[in-house]
Amino acid sequence: MLPTHHSWLGAIFYLFLHLGFFGLILLGALDSSFLMLPFANDIAIVVLVSLHHERLLLYVAGATIGSVAGCYVMYVIGRKGGESFLQAHISPQRFESMRSRMARSGPVVMAVPALIPPPFPFTAWVLAAGALDIPRVKFMAILTVARFVRFLAEGVFALFVGRAVVRWIQTPYFQHFIEGLVVVAIAASAWSLYRLFKTSRRGQHPASADRSSSRVA
Repeated sequence: MLPTHHSWLGAIFYLFLHLGFFGLILLGALDSSFLMLPFANDIAIVVLVSLHHERLLLYVAGATIGSVAGCYVMYVIGRKGGESFLQAHISPQRFESMRSRMARSGPVVMAVPALIPPPFPFTAWVLAAGALDIPRVKFMAILTVARFVRFLAEGVFALFVGRAVVRWIQTPYFQHFIEGLVVVAIAASAWSLYRLFKTSRRGQHPASADRSSSRVA
């Protein structure tokens, strides 16, 4: 059983844990799309599998489904926004690096970033896949396999350290750690949404200017 958390900050994360399989889907979808929840999915997998070993594959499936769903949203955004949208989010050097690597390897190059946990900026790679027209079906298939392997590895790890994790989540240190994680997630998500909104508005200006000039002409 999960301990109760009296802080509203901790209660936010504990809500996902209490929802189990569905909580992992929701957490994964949020973390892989507009919000930034560093290590939240990974910690949730380890904690839940430590408490319920027999649900290993169920929890891994939930985390994978949620993560892939969130990535698909960002892929579509990247595809609709195009290269200009992507360039507004990352440096020119990283953009050129992504474009050259994806031109060489296509969807296969997504496998390695999908296996790497935070703080690797994986969302930028998903946006790039959409902006650079990486084939959708192949991209999503490779992404699904890579995410499943990552979460399965974390779940198997939890099987071996389960007792230690169960003891850890009962301590005040874990409670404070979760509170700090939620604070970082809220701040990072606010910044991410601000940048997305700012970029979207910036992208609208050229179009409106073109329409104005066409009317004058």
